[in-house]
This record gives sequence, C-alpha cells and structure tokens, in this order.
Amino acid sequence: MVRVLKYKDENIINVFIADSFVKRLFGYMFRKKPHHEAIMLKPCNSIHTFSMKFNIDALFLNENMQVIKKIENIRPGQIVTKIRGAKTVIESKAGAFNNIKEGYNLYF
Repeated sequence: MVRVLKYKDENIINVFIADSFVKRLFGYMFRKKPHHEAIMLKPCNSIHTFSMKFNIDALFLNENMQVIKKIENIRPGQIVTKIRGAKTVIESKAGAFNNIKEGYNLYF
C-alpha cells in the first residue's frame, strides 16, 4: 500500500507501507536507486544500510507519528542502533526530508 505523507498541511512524499516481515525484509537493499519515494518500516526502531547502493535519510517516529529523530545522508554499510521511543522509521533518498524538523508530527 502507498499513502501520501503530510507535514504541516502539505503533501510531501508517497510512502510505501512495509508493515510485515516480508515487506520490511529488503527495503532498498540491492537496488541502484529507490523503487519507492519513501518506505515506512513498521514496527521498527533501528536500521542498517548494508547492501544499499545510495545514501538515505531516516525519520524515526513515536506512536503518535512525531519525529523524534532525524538522521540525514546515511551512507551504505552503516548501522543506526535502537532509537528510544521509536515505533516506526521512514526511509527515503538523501535530501528528501530536508524541510522536516524533529518534534513535528507527520500524518496521512
């Protein structure tokens, strides 16, 4: 399923909802470029970029879809360990979340 993510009453990006083990398993791995504008990994509170071919941005959200941590320009081969309070992660190509600030809520 793909949904339009909103921030401050503005449509910002189309997000593929990966809410099962199989959907979350590969994400952006083994791809030369993103096959979705963004991927929501749910549930999720840590990520890795092993076998990725491009840099990504990641938004870590709590149960209310509030951005509790934003990490930009994560290179391939990196690990982002558990973010306390995170229930969901949204990944996209580097630069996609430039205007999003920590502490704000996202919604569909």
